[in-house]
Amino acid sequence: MGYSAYLIKEESRKVLLERFPPKFSESIAHHVTYCFPDKVAPPMIEKVKVIGYAESHRLECAVVEVNGSIERPQGGVFHITLSLDRSLGAKPVHSNKVLKQGWQSVEPLELNVEAKLLG
Repeated sequence: MGYSAYLIKEESRKVLLERFPPKFSESIAHHVTYCFPDKVAPPMIEKVKVIGYAESHRLECAVVEVNGSIERPQGGVFHITLSLDRSLGAKPVHSNKVLKQGWQSVEPLELNVEAKLLG
């Protein structure tokens, strides 16, 4: 089953990981999901903006603004899973639960992205 997303371009991924060094064993910082499931790529844009941060005991993620909104079309918050610890049962999808518990604002960081259909 596919999903639409904004892939983070490599140079932006490096900047993102410098700003938010991974706290857990597995670094992700790969994409921002637009819609799941989906059969078409998301609307074309070139940049997204990191505006927030959240973490739990096993995962960390960044809140992202896409075209001026943080709300995904199906509900929830646009985000990037930064890093996680799978040995503690963490999966990227758990970012949604972490964000429901709240997040803190950070100095905005623009990232270059590419709209894609994945999976």
